This record gives sequence, structure tokens and C-alpha cells, in this order.
Amino acid sequence: MAKPAGPLLTLYITFAIAWAAYAAWALLALSNGQTRIYAEYGLLETTQVILLSAACIAFIVTLSRNGRYNTLLMLSCALLCYSFIVRELDVEDFDLPQAVIALTSGTGRNILLAMAFCALLTYALYVDFRHYLKEALQFAVTPAGMMLVASGLLLYLAAFFEGYQGVEHPAFYEELIEVTAYTL
Repeated sequence: MAKPAGPLLTLYITFAIAWAAYAAWALLALSNGQTRIYAEYGLLETTQVILLSAACIAFIVTLSRNGRYNTLLMLSCALLCYSFIVRELDVEDFDLPQAVIALTSGTGRNILLAMAFCALLTYALYVDFRHYLKEALQFAVTPAGMMLVASGLLLYLAAFFEGYQGVEHPAFYEELIEVTAYTL
């Protein structure tokens, strides 16, 4: 008799089916001339922000529940999600105070994020770098870590389509690959 699938495998399969249906629907919409799907603030980009926000919240909740275990790793992942959120959103288009816009877009965003990541690295170096390096390497070979690495590779692939003119609708493929990366 076959061993029943665990809840994590069931979750992965459910996400894979949902993503495949979403991708098929997006391709169908594109084939019917619905180019708004990949436009600025279109469905694909909105889906990215929703997925990233959910992941950021999940990392923060995990951080608050785990105490000291994996604290720096979870905080780094939450910050990574936040950095992608502010990259996807063009806050200049929103009615926000100028200070918020300056800190969450362009050079201000890049400096703020660099300072945050440097603060995490400095903390790791100051407290126990070997411990955090070991923790990061152990995480990298877990299913979650491998999915994070795969996401990074997909984002690298998506960057290839930005401005690429060798295919019709390159922005669609860029946005769809980014959704795939953020789904992982």
C-alpha cells in the first residue's frame, strides 16, 4: 500500500496546480489581445505584490514565533521580500508624503535597503558569523532554501526579458516569470 502524501507535499501540489491554471489563464488572456494583464499595475504585477506581501508577513510571523532560532535568517528573508515589494511598486505614482517617496523609490530606496542589509551583516559579524553562515548554508539545502535559490535564478531569467525585443510581448514573459519566482 502506498504511503499517503504529507501535508507539505499536498500544499506544494496544490500551489503547482493553482500556478499552472493561473499561467494558462494569463497566456489565454494574452492570446486574446489582453495586453493590460502585464501593464504597469496590471494583474501580473498586482499578483507579485500580493505574493511578496504574504511572504513578508509569513517571515515576520515565523520570526515572532521562533524566538532566537533562525532570527537573522527570517529577518533577512522578510527584508528581501520588502525590497522586492518596493521595487515592484512605483510609489511616486501614489499620493504619499515626499519623505516616504524619497525613502521608498530610486536612490533613497537603494540606500535604505543597502543600510538595512549591511546592518544585518554587521550584526552577524559582530555576534557569531560562523553560526549564521552555518545556519544559512544549512537553510540553502532545505526544500525552502532550494526554492529561494530557484526564485533567484528565475528573477535573473526575468531580467533578461526586460527590454528584450526578440519575442513578442517581452514584458509579459518578464512579469510571468517574476510571478513564478515569487510563488516559490
